[in-house]
Amino acid sequence: MKGTKITLIRRAITTASSHHYGIFDDPFSLFCSNFHSVGPKDRSFSRKRRIDLSCINEVDDVVFLFRQMARMQPQPSVIEFTKLLQVVVEMKHYSGALKLFDEMRQWAARINEYTMTILINCCCLFKHVDIGFAIFGCFFKRCHEPNVTTFNTLLKELFLDGNVAEAEKLFKKIFTFKLCEPNDVTILTVVDGLCKTGHVLAANDLLWLLEKTIYKPNVKAYNAVIDGLCKTGTVDNALQLKSRKIDKGISPTIVTYNSMIQGLCDFCRWKEVKDLLNEVVDHEICLTVVTFSVLVDAFCKEGNVKEAEDILEIMKQQNICPNIVTYNSLINGYCLQGKMDDAKHSGRGD
Repeated sequence: MKGTKITLIRRAITTASSHHYGIFDDPFSLFCSNFHSVGPKDRSFSRKRRIDLSCINEVDDVVFLFRQMARMQPQPSVIEFTKLLQVVVEMKHYSGALKLFDEMRQWAARINEYTMTILINCCCLFKHVDIGFAIFGCFFKRCHEPNVTTFNTLLKELFLDGNVAEAEKLFKKIFTFKLCEPNDVTILTVVDGLCKTGHVLAANDLLWLLEKTIYKPNVKAYNAVIDGLCKTGTVDNALQLKSRKIDKGISPTIVTYNSMIQGLCDFCRWKEVKDLLNEVVDHEICLTVVTFSVLVDAFCKEGNVKEAEDILEIMKQQNICPNIVTYNSLINGYCLQGKMDDAKHSGRGD
């Protein structure tokens, strides 16, 4: 059964990978071979030495510790090797992580789907999604089954690279071939990715489709689309989506309201802004610095600096500290009115 699923995954992923990304026999050949060479004679070695990741300060330490682990009989668990690989990624030494994995293959060190996910994430951080798909191919040969985190990582990077069509294809294949069980992160990755690449209406349509399945969007997915709709000027659609979200039993958060308040402020729809603020208070949702900053910015752009100053006072009364965005908006408002002294005072946080 597992072999059949691997075959389906390979077949499904081929279309997305082969068009833009080659499944190389050796993806690591793209990187130079002068990886830190730490031989067995360079440092003392004990087969019984306890594996201590806290002693790692640089990549050379990782290589030394890995070669110790590789010689142990029996070898440490796959978890230990995966942790070691994660350490290199966290050090942001991405090419080093790929070369370390190449050594892991040569030493026949234990690997699993979590190892694969870390490597694919490393490739994405290194801006080499093509190598990520290549690693996918390498793991197929070992009959490792990718998990949902692996697919989420690939989807995220495809969107970041602007490969929206390929990301959509991969997402559809996940459902069609049941390659994994999509989770909230999967849905949010696709919805947010569509919105941030300018495909807000497609994201909205996707929410409609998902609402009819067992994979119900959560509040973060709705918030992403509402924010996208507001930023593209379709605030009325955002308000409708907010109502639909409530009908589905999903309560809006302050993130939901902040996006809509910003959208309404952009069109000077002050009465509706007031209504939303009253709704926030009625539902006992705490206002944030973002909420106040949006209002300060909106008033300053309208030339109503006095109202912006009043908002600033309310913030201080509620023990909400203005941030740089708040002060930048206020400074801009003073400058537009030629009040340079007031602008200087605001710049000092007075």
